[in-house]
Amino acid sequence: MEDIRSIVSKYVKPPFEYEIYLETSKKQSVEVSEEKLESLSQSTDAGLGIRVLWDNRIGFAYTTHLKEEAIKDCVEKAMEICQLTPQDQGFSFNCEKPNCESWVHDGPDLSLQEKVDLTISLEKKAKHLDDRIKGVRKISLEEKEVEVYCYNSCGLEYHYKTTFYTSSISAVAEHKGDASISYDFRGARSFKNLDLDGMLQEVVFKAVSLLNPEPYETKLTPVVLFRSASAMLLEAFSNMFSGESLLKNRTLLKDRIGQMVASESLSIIDDGTMHEGFMSFPFDAEGIKSRRKVLVDRGMLKGFFHSLYTANKLKIEPTGNSIRDSFKSLPSCRISNFYIERGDAQLEELLSYYQEVFLVLDLMGLHTVDPVSGDFSLGASGIIYKRGKKEKSVRGVTLSGNVLELWKGVVSVGKDLTFYANIGSPSLLIEKLTVSG
Repeated sequence: MEDIRSIVSKYVKPPFEYEIYLETSKKQSVEVSEEKLESLSQSTDAGLGIRVLWDNRIGFAYTTHLKEEAIKDCVEKAMEICQLTPQDQGFSFNCEKPNCESWVHDGPDLSLQEKVDLTISLEKKAKHLDDRIKGVRKISLEEKEVEVYCYNSCGLEYHYKTTFYTSSISAVAEHKGDASISYDFRGARSFKNLDLDGMLQEVVFKAVSLLNPEPYETKLTPVVLFRSASAMLLEAFSNMFSGESLLKNRTLLKDRIGQMVASESLSIIDDGTMHEGFMSFPFDAEGIKSRRKVLVDRGMLKGFFHSLYTANKLKIEPTGNSIRDSFKSLPSCRISNFYIERGDAQLEELLSYYQEVFLVLDLMGLHTVDPVSGDFSLGASGIIYKRGKKEKSVRGVTLSGNVLELWKGVVSVGKDLTFYANIGSPSLLIEKLTVSG
């Protein structure tokens, strides 16, 4: 790192300030289908991102070559872009050192062969959980090691090394001539916290529950959003709480701080400090201390999450939400660990609260939601419960409405908070939603 710093400082011309973001990553990915190895990939990536700042202008360039000539070219390109960029009062560098200058998370736990054997065993376990599970389209296990050094010319310096583990499964259930497919996903920073058993149990439950569906008429009905469905809906609308959306006037929450935007039963939190959280760091990509932010407190909107840029533009404190995907990208305003706070109801209580309840297990078309208006119309599959007992499964219906009206209609919140990587939710009982058969 010292060599790169000396090279960059050699070619950055005053009055430019500069930032160096050096990242190396190693990734191993295993994919299995029908109890056989389908694919195995290993990759290593390394590169340098350089930002330069001058006169409220920013320039950015990156290189995967770390020799002096390539770094010199990268610096010159960043300075050239900077001079062509319009002035913007939001552009700045953080000049305070984080309290934690060097931070190391657990390294790899498994050999490559152990990862292959484990992934194959997951399919066998899924089949043993229910004999209606006939196979999987795909099970994946991915391990990623990341190491980052960041330094800027006005005082910021930090280093960390960490891991990310993710796994996904698409299971196929068959019974009486019908077949259904369901999907589940988990993520953790260390392998020991990757909830593979929970993933298998959940995907098996969803897949077999959707077998042999029956028709369903269009009507307004009480709905329970199963924890995974609620989490995915929350993620789809997460930009509503972004300072960037606020700046661009692309959120229906603008000018509503202090107002009730959801049921008193509902609280929404973004927490970059959560113990063992998938996106927990002592600080964000620009060295701002991570925080726990209650965005919706028992139904009331309390605020938005902010990067350094959006905070500068709005003249408020940043919240530690500058996120970088890699050395190839600029910091942007993004969620850390984003979730709905758990309640105290068992899932069985939610399902028996009304005489008839539609338990939504899967949602399709989440990319079509409108985070500006809050409107959605999604394909849905699930189970009809009457008096707390399963009556029939339904597939291919449509669930439509507005997300704020949905959250305002929350009657009770489950205690089954589950995280799918950095997105979490318990199951939610909604008073009524339109379900189109």
